[in-house]
Amino acid sequence: MSNDLIALLFWFLGWLLLSIGYFIYKVYIDKDHKVTKKVHAWRAFWTGFWSWIGIFFVFAFLIVGGIALFNDWVEQKLSK
Repeated sequence: MSNDLIALLFWFLGWLLLSIGYFIYKVYIDKDHKVTKKVHAWRAFWTGFWSWIGIFFVFAFLIVGGIALFNDWVEQKLSK
């Protein structure tokens, strides 16, 4: 397989992962009931276009959020 084809497959995999993650977040975690699940699926499909940028952003957000939660936990334990 050529390197271009492998890069394209990784991009499609990222598109799929980000689309599914966005849909799950909007429907089940954020519980946005202003629009239907079909509209969320359509938006997730188009959001997936930015797949690897979005995935890196989500990982960065999770890392920073985890560090912030850990910092708050340590401060609570030290202040007692």
